[in-house]
Amino acid sequence: MKRLFTYIVKQTLSNPNLIGWGVLFVLFWGLLGAFIMAPGFIKQIEPTYIKTIYPNYVAAWYSDLVILSLSSLAVSVSYAIFYQTGTLPYLLRYSKLRADTYIISLYLGFLVVGLVIVLLMTAVIPFMFSNNGIGIITYPSQIHILIPISVLGSLFFISLSTLLTLITIKLKGMRMQNLISFIPLILGYIFYSLFTFSEYPSILDYTSPYLTIVLLLYYGYTGNVPPISVQSQQTVSLEGVIISSVLWTLILTIIDIILMKRIYYTNIEESRFL
Repeated sequence: MKRLFTYIVKQTLSNPNLIGWGVLFVLFWGLLGAFIMAPGFIKQIEPTYIKTIYPNYVAAWYSDLVILSLSSLAVSVSYAIFYQTGTLPYLLRYSKLRADTYIISLYLGFLVVGLVIVLLMTAVIPFMFSNNGIGIITYPSQIHILIPISVLGSLFFISLSTLLTLITIKLKGMRMQNLISFIPLILGYIFYSLFTFSEYPSILDYTSPYLTIVLLLYYGYTGNVPPISVQSQQTVSLEGVIISSVLWTLILTIIDIILMKRIYYTNIEESRFL
């Protein structure tokens, strides 16, 4: 368990694809938001309301960018499991390794990586938006709340990616590996755009785990109950959002453990044919 945990943390933190797409590209997107989009947004706001509205604007950016980073981490989770499927079924049957032990090690390893990424974003994104020439300093108001929210968000993306990977293996869909691996990231961009630019049914705030995590990150940054969407003035039920996020993660984790116990050998070379 300790060896797997250490291996996952070291390999993932040094993964150039995760560093490139999950960190550098997201920070580049943040630079565009801080130095190009934010000044244009401020010009549309009456001066008396700027200090009130701007922190909420930054919180929306922060929440969206963290979701995109965690979505990129989910891609790494998927590939890690895919490339272990050659030996994993035998280890689960003929060694002391158990499915629940493997899942715990997997979750903890990628959880550490997820927290490192979120803490990096929490430090850099507010710094960019506070030093872009607008003259308003804004930083997260409730770090102690952001930490458990980051843990919950990381665990959700890990459990989702694990589920998609195990289903692909069970259905012998290795040729679709590359597409399946990127589903969490694709959904991340879809829900990022939905929350930021569109109006949508409020029920999605409680049924979509992506939106619930965005709303919780927004709450942790501002300390205010988040709106239904950026385009709305109505607020959500914070308790409902929390319960939905926890349930999604727990249900996916239970299914992951069940499927992991029934995993069998799959030739990863099939993925080369797509």
